[in-house]
Amino acid sequence: MPGTGPVLIVGGNMYLGHLVRELLSTGHRLRRVLDTEPVRPMYDGEDLMCGDLASLPLLVDACQGVEAVVDVSKLDTNRVASESVPRSAETVANIWEAARIAGVKRVVTVLSNGVVGFYRRSAMLDHLSSPRPDSPIGLIGAMTESMASLYAFKYGIRAMCIRMGDCCERPRDERMLSTWLSPGDFERLIWTGLTADYLNEIVYGVSANADRWWDNANARRLGYRPLDNSSRFASDLRGLRSANSIENAFQGGKGAADQFAGDVRRIP
Repeated sequence: MPGTGPVLIVGGNMYLGHLVRELLSTGHRLRRVLDTEPVRPMYDGEDLMCGDLASLPLLVDACQGVEAVVDVSKLDTNRVASESVPRSAETVANIWEAARIAGVKRVVTVLSNGVVGFYRRSAMLDHLSSPRPDSPIGLIGAMTESMASLYAFKYGIRAMCIRMGDCCERPRDERMLSTWLSPGDFERLIWTGLTADYLNEIVYGVSANADRWWDNANARRLGYRPLDNSSRFASDLRGLRSANSIENAFQGGKGAADQFAGDVRRIP
C-alpha cells in the first residue's frame, strides 16, 4: 500500500481510531496518535501524544509535520455528553485552526449520523442534504461541516466530512440494516479520504446495504468501493426494533427520541 505522507490520528484510543491505525500501519513515515489519555502502543513508528483535545497549542504541536489529519474524536459520546456545547464547539474550531497554522493539507473528520437524525426514515439523503441534528453530538457534526466548508474554501485545506453509520462486525437490529458499515469498508472509506482529489466533500460512512437511507454516490465518485452488504443479516434482524415510536420514525433512532418533547406531526 503506498504511503500518503505523515498522518495525525485524533481519537486514537477509540475503536475507529484503532482501525485507522491498523490501516496506516504500513507505508507511512509517521503516524502521530493523539487522545485525552495515553494511547497503548500497537505499531512500530507511532508517535504517541495525549492531552486536552480543546487545547490549540497542543493541537498545533500535534499537527506539525503531518500531511493529513484523521479525526474520529467527534464520535466520543461520553466526552461530548460531559462537555457544554460551547466547549465542544471550541474543540471543533481548534482542530481546523491548528491544521491551518501547521500547514496540514487535508482533514478527514468522522461525524455522528445524528447530524441528519431528524429526517424521516422514508427520506433518501445525499451529500447535499442539509443538517437536522438530533442531539448534542449531532449538533457538533453540523458545526464541523460548517468549519470544514470555511477552511476548505478560504484556506484551501482539503476537507472530507463522513456522516458515519454504525461500524461494527455485524448489524444488531433492523435499523442497522440501513446504517451498518463494516470495519473493512470503513478502512476503504478512510483511504479514499486520504487519497482522492477533492476540496470539500460530505459522504456517508455506510456499506453497500440494500436497505439504505443514504445515497452515497458522492463517495463512489471519489473512488469508494464498499464490498459488504447488510442483506445477509436481514432474515435474523427484520422486525427487531424499538417499541418507541419516535425512535422508529426518525433516522437518528435513540438520538432523536432522547428527551423528545416536540410535535412529531410538524416534522416533515
